Amino acid sequence: MLKNDELGIQAYRELRKLIINGILAPGQKIIQEKLAAKLGISRTPLRVALHMLEAENLIEPKNKTGFKVKEIDNKEILEIFDCRIALESTAAGLLAKRINGKEAEKLKSFFLPFENEGLQKGSESYKKADTQFHNFIVEKCGNRYIDKLFKQGNLITYIERIGLIRPPEATLQDHIDIINAIINNDSEEAEKAMKVHLTRSKEIIEEKLINEPVQ
Repeated sequence: MLKNDELGIQAYRELRKLIINGILAPGQKIIQEKLAAKLGISRTPLRVALHMLEAENLIEPKNKTGFKVKEIDNKEILEIFDCRIALESTAAGLLAKRINGKEAEKLKSFFLPFENEGLQKGSESYKKADTQFHNFIVEKCGNRYIDKLFKQGNLITYIERIGLIRPPEATLQDHIDIINAIINNDSEEAEKAMKVHLTRSKEIIEEKLINEPVQ
């Protein structure tokens, strides 16, 4: 049983990567026999993995025994951004009040390569830095309940799945403004800069939602 659980966790990690990277596309049916063969495991640990993915809201039931990759529509993305704005803006303001030297250096390091080398490193590297940056601010803000709500809502997972709403060249300065406010211990400006950053992306989704054809 322990072996199946361990294999299930390994399978979960592999399948999660496939979903986050879009290799298993939104709406795609999970064909368990093929996945089990591909991963070299039996159906038992695969079911462990699938239940973990379902709990994380990455897949959803398709019929009585099957699953499909969960689709995220623009309305749901707006709701996610409302949560992010509330939690991350507060977290940025709190972090600005308590950040230490080591944390400040780490915060600056996320986007330093893109400042020094421009944006030639590619969007995938930038996307990874973006995810780590936002997660770091929440983790280090000093409020356990904000961190807990962020994790329980799987917001970091949604950040990874949704990807970059705006191109790196449109958000690099936003990130620099947030970092400068936090390391300068300007709590009010840090909260404002984070809110502006996230709201700009939310507005793009709102525009898409308005222009979507009525079903």
